[in-house]
Amino acid sequence: MPKDDKIPKNPDAEKGSAKGATKKGSAKGSAKDSAKGGSKAAEAETRAREALRAAKAAVAEARARSAALTTVTRPGLDDLAQQLVVVKGEIKAATRRAEKADAQRAELEERRAAARKARARAEKKAAKADAAREQVAAAEKAAAKAARRAEKAAAKASRSTAATAQGASSTPTSGPAADATGAPAGTATPAAASAAGSAPVDYALPLPPSDETTVTREDGSEAREDLHAQTLVHLRGLARAAGLTGYSRLTKTALVAKLQELPVR
Repeated sequence: MPKDDKIPKNPDAEKGSAKGATKKGSAKGSAKDSAKGGSKAAEAETRAREALRAAKAAVAEARARSAALTTVTRPGLDDLAQQLVVVKGEIKAATRRAEKADAQRAELEERRAAARKARARAEKKAAKADAAREQVAAAEKAAAKAARRAEKAAAKASRSTAATAQGASSTPTSGPAADATGAPAGTATPAAASAAGSAPVDYALPLPPSDETTVTREDGSEAREDLHAQTLVHLRGLARAAGLTGYSRLTKTALVAKLQELPVR
């Protein structure tokens, strides 16, 4: 046979061999799928059994709870009702106590507010009293200074008067009527008076001028009075006689000043 001659191929045989190979492959795949499907079914069955067991356990627990609830008797419910009544009474009592405490707290706040107002008023009065006390102290100081000045003036006047009297008694007088001692005729000197056995001459010191003011009394008569030595009642009577108004609210010092300011009739 020549080499170039080829045997003609049978197409049907080739198709058959292909189909056989295909069937073999499909058989192998179906076997694998069936194995996988079997394992999934086993897993599903296991899960279903576990779910069934859990459901049975839940049913048993629910039955146990229902049995516990059904064991509550009527006396137990009565006890609960009595306890509830007691609790309600305690709640009401606590509410009343709280309301009473709130009322007491409000009353305490009102008392504290009143105490604060009273304290403020007392502080104002104390401030006024302090101011008045300071004024009185200032007036006393001024009066003391005036008294010291008056004493100094009186002492100065006494010294000057004594010096004048002493100079007048020691100065000799000249003239034909003078005697041997230098005194005028008929004049007794201290030395001559002592020699004659008579008492020496007493030179009296003049009194300081008094603070007198001409005022009109309630009977209409006029007189000079030391207003500082008079009482407040007497000064008010003088102010009433003089026709002053508002004198009842004045102090003694202010009333004396008002009376001194009146014109002399």
